[in-house]
Amino acid sequence: MSRLACQTWHTVPVNAAMISAVLAFADIHRDLGGGRTLMRLSPERVVRADIILLLGGDAERAADIGLVWNEREDQIVRIIDDAQLRASRLAAWEDAFDLFDVEEIAPQPLRLSA
Repeated sequence: MSRLACQTWHTVPVNAAMISAVLAFADIHRDLGGGRTLMRLSPERVVRADIILLLGGDAERAADIGLVWNEREDQIVRIIDDAQLRASRLAAWEDAFDLFDVEEIAPQPLRLSA
């Protein structure tokens, strides 16, 4: 039990404000069939002032959340959190840029001798 209590979060957990923001301001809607729709906030939408004022520092995190909405029941069926995918995408880019890091050996200063 103490292992779970001391766990440090690498990403902010999903909270009610993020879910409400996705429901209210989602600009990506994908029909999944059976009266279900996947709703998301696009990265372009997340950087607008209204989302930043609403969520503060959690605004960027809201782009990782997808909601499956059931039109027939008017309720959320599933909350999808893609934070792990974002971290893995960034790690791949960082690995690619590490290929270009070159440690230059500083030349030894020349000594003048008489």
